[in-house]
Formats: sequence, structure tokens, C-alpha cells
Amino acid sequence: MGERIENLRIAGLLDLDPLVVSRWLCGEDMRGIYQPIVLHDCILDGIDLEGRTFYEMVELVGCRISAAHFTQAYFYSMLMIEDCIFERDFHGRGIQNDGRVIIHNTVFSGWAEFEGVSLRGRADLMGVSFLGGTNLLHTLDNDAHQRLGHEILFRGCGFRAADVPTGLDVAKLGIVPLVEGSPHDRD
Repeated sequence: MGERIENLRIAGLLDLDPLVVSRWLCGEDMRGIYQPIVLHDCILDGIDLEGRTFYEMVELVGCRISAAHFTQAYFYSMLMIEDCIFERDFHGRGIQNDGRVIIHNTVFSGWAEFEGVSLRGRADLMGVSFLGGTNLLHTLDNDAHQRLGHEILFRGCGFRAADVPTGLDVAKLGIVPLVEGSPHDRD
């Protein structure tokens, strides 16, 4: 990869295994992907970042993604997801980052799993909607409570009421409640 990929429809699962290389540093294998992954305005049947280490930025902008496998992905640089739609469940269990995580104007239509996520770098979520539900706030409330509102920022993010831990000051954190049900249910 390494170069920006734009306006493509990628059928099947986008597998990044061919990009994985081993680099030895002080006798340790620093196996991972050492080039940027940049996808703009693409339609993906699926993307598989599972269990991979990224030493350069991963950038998804304007993409529509059916299946997203981010479980145990490690981001040393930056993960940026902007103007994307995840159509089905998002598998993000155990994501780790040392670099920055930016998620803007993105919709998670299915369940967004973040159990065991470790956000050590700064994280900014703005205009993100978790329509299918998520455990992100519960995970962060347990593991990174003192960083919420400081290094882990939310602005205009929509969460279902069931996905917000009791006692969490949602207004202060920039979290807005999602109205559940279809617009026809309220008529």
C-alpha cells in the first residue's frame, strides 16, 4: 500500500498480511506494517487489521465498511477515521494505541465492541454516533476514568442510554443521548 487509495470498491476482505514485515531491533522482532494505510472514499466489504501492529498512520476517510476487524490492533502512530460508516458490528476488542486516535463524523450502525481497549495516546471523538450500541464508555470509565474529558475527548457523540455508565457526567464530556426507535414510533 503506502500510497493513497481512492474511490475504489474492494470486494471481499481487505487483508493486509502481504504488508507485514519483520524488523529486528536489539534482538527483538518488531514485526508489523511500516507504511501508511490511507483509504479515501472507498467501499469495503471488509477490512482486517486484527492482531497487526501499525508503525505508520492508518487513515480511513469517507469509507463505507461492511465488516471491520480491529481486534488486538496496535497503533504506534495515528489512527484516523473520518466521515465513515461501519454498516455492521465493529470488532475493536483490545485495540491499543501509543499515537493519536481521531474519529470524526462517523457512524457505527452495528454493535461497536471495545472491551479491553487501551488508549495510551490522545483520543478525540467528535460527531460519532453509536447507533447499534457500544461498551466504549463502560470500558473507559473502568480503565481510563481520570483521562475522560482531558486526554480522551468527546464532542457531540451520540450514545444509547444503556451504553452510558451511571453517574457519568455526559453533558460535561460532550455526549448526547441517541433517540432510540424509528421516527415513526414517536408519531
